[in-house]
Formats: sequence, C-alpha cells, structure tokens
Amino acid sequence: MKYFKLLTVLALLLASCTQNSKKQDNIPVIDFNREQNVDVSDILELDFVKLETDENCLINKSVRQIESFDGRIFILSGGESSSLFVFDRSGKFISSIGNMGNAPGEYVAITSFCIDRRRNTVSLADPGQKKIINYSTENYEFVSEHKTSDYTFLCFEYLDGNKIVCTDVGTSSDSVEWNFILADTNQRYINRYVKKEFITGYHTGPLKNLYKYKDELYAYPEYQTDHFVYRLSEDGAVPVYRLQFGKYVRPSISYLKKISAGNENFLGSLYQSDYVYNFHVFETDKALCADYTVSGAGHIGIHSKSSGKTYSYTVEEFQNMLKTGKIQQISGIVDDYVATVLQPFELIEMKAGGHEFPQKLQKLVNESKDDDNPVLCLFKVKD
Repeated sequence: MKYFKLLTVLALLLASCTQNSKKQDNIPVIDFNREQNVDVSDILELDFVKLETDENCLINKSVRQIESFDGRIFILSGGESSSLFVFDRSGKFISSIGNMGNAPGEYVAITSFCIDRRRNTVSLADPGQKKIINYSTENYEFVSEHKTSDYTFLCFEYLDGNKIVCTDVGTSSDSVEWNFILADTNQRYINRYVKKEFITGYHTGPLKNLYKYKDELYAYPEYQTDHFVYRLSEDGAVPVYRLQFGKYVRPSISYLKKISAGNENFLGSLYQSDYVYNFHVFETDKALCADYTVSGAGHIGIHSKSSGKTYSYTVEEFQNMLKTGKIQQISGIVDDYVATVLQPFELIEMKAGGHEFPQKLQKLVNESKDDDNPVLCLFKVKD
C-alpha cells in the first residue's frame, strides 16, 4: 500500500511536469530571423506627422516615449531636461504637462509615463524623487501624487486605478530578486513576478518594458536567457510570446557574471558583443514589432498577425528601403501605427544631397528648418 501511494505521488508529479512542459511548448514563437528577402516597402504603409515647433515645446533631439490617446499624441523628450508634450494628430502643439521642481506636482526627471484611459489621467515616473505624479488628460492640470520610496523604478503601468506594476532596478530592496512588482498606491506589496536570473544596477534599456494592449498588461524582463513576453494579472505572470532573433541570442548568465565581475560596468562590452544587447516590444492590432541591438547595430523586426509572416532588417536597410532618411529607435504607438522619429536637420542635409523622399515626407521637409521639432515616421502592416 505504501509503495502504491508513492507511485501515485510520482505519477502525479510526472503528469504535472509534463503539463508544464506542454504549456511552455504551446507558447507561440515569433522568430525575427533574417533569412527572408522582402523589400519592407512592400509590406508597410507609411504616414508622417511634423510636430509643430513652439518656444513652449522645444523637443530634445532624442524622443524617449510616444503614446496616443483620444486623438492626441503624447511625446516624452529625452536628455537631462526631459519634458512631456501633447500634440493633436496633425502635429499641432496643444500643451506641456508639469514643470521641473521639488514642489507637489513637479518633477526632477521623467523616465517614462503611462495613460490611464479609464480615469483620464496621465502619470509620470520620477525616480529622482521616488514618486508618481498624476495629471488630467482633459486640462493637463496636476491631480495627485504618491511616493514609491521602497523601490527604485524607471517605469510603471496601472493594473487598475489602485494598483501599479513597476520595475525594480535597485540592488538592495526587498524585491530586488524580482523583475516586476505589483503594489498599491500606499506601497503595500501585493505580488512579485518573474524572478531575476541576473541582478545588477546597470541598465541596457528600454526604459519602459511594460505596455498595455486591449486593456491587458504585458511585460518583458531585461536580463533573461529566454525572451518571453508575459501577460500580467494580480494572480501572476503568464508567458504569451517567446521571441527569437534568428542566429542572435541573449547573453548567458555566466557571460554576464564574467564581464560584470567586481561590479565592473559591462555595458560597453555587451553592446559591442555578438549577443542581443537589448530589445523593445510594440504591439498593435496588425503586428508585433521589436527593435533590438546587436554588435552596436540597430535592427527592426515585424510580425504580421494576419499572415503569420515575420521579417527583420537592420535599421540601415529599413530606412534605405523606405527612403525615409535616418530614423531613431522605435518610440511608441500612434493609433495603429508604430512610431519612430526623423530629425529635420538630417532630412534637410539629405535633401541638399539630392535624396528623394516619399511624397508626403518631401512636402514636410520643404517646410522644415534645421532646429524644428522632429517629424514622426509612422508605419503599419498593409491590409
């Protein structure tokens, strides 16, 4: 009888392991391999938006994040003096949000933002003051703020109005072993997700590795051997995509430990290596896109949801095929388009050299000055 019980337990454990294995095997694999030979202009539809230039909305040359909501485009500029600006869909400037400072409603540095579409608020992450600041999306006025002093974060998203998921990039907090933390606005921990395989204070990016799609929250860890995208709920994290990048892979944990020994800043070595340095995921109704860096070179991957086909290009190939001029990394979503940025001074220089742009972009270049705000380059998979 004792042996029968033991065999029963073993059988149940084996069945459980098998079920877990099947669950892992059933996760869709999206491989941004480079084996195809398709001109990206044949699969993408383009649009361009010139952001109005105004003394109240001078955007740094780098754009950190782009989101759209209710016919408006929210732009977070990069650099030391990051700011959040709002434009309409045609690029006309509407308003800036918040001011630098230490008073309530003011920020020291913004690393990311998120939009609560149900409550009509836009919220800024200010890790310098360890607080989240909320503003109205109707009049852009300060609404409220709360501290997050127990953890060091660069980005967050609301799971609902009273619970946030954020990344913990510190090395000494209680949650240091976990990639994502669920807490309420009073800093009470509710759950932790995806245990870290490698703990470090150095950050490869992106600054925001959480996104909302159709009211669901998704996340992807920075340092993980397998490239999983997880769907998060209050109960846990479920892997929904496994990303691959053809012959390119993430660095092994042993390699990361080796190049970071003695708390060495390893980012330069990793950036120049043959490993995937970082990746950033964007999802729309038509596509799942990723930009990623290998050996110091940017790449863009596109997966068409309708056809199931997947493509990958270096950034140089991508921009040459589309004749757009030099693009920056992907920064966000505008409606159902994936958004990146073009700098007017570079476009004007190319025009002087005889470059021919797509018709709409050519018109915008003709109207631009060197120090104007950027032009958004938007693309989506053709119907």
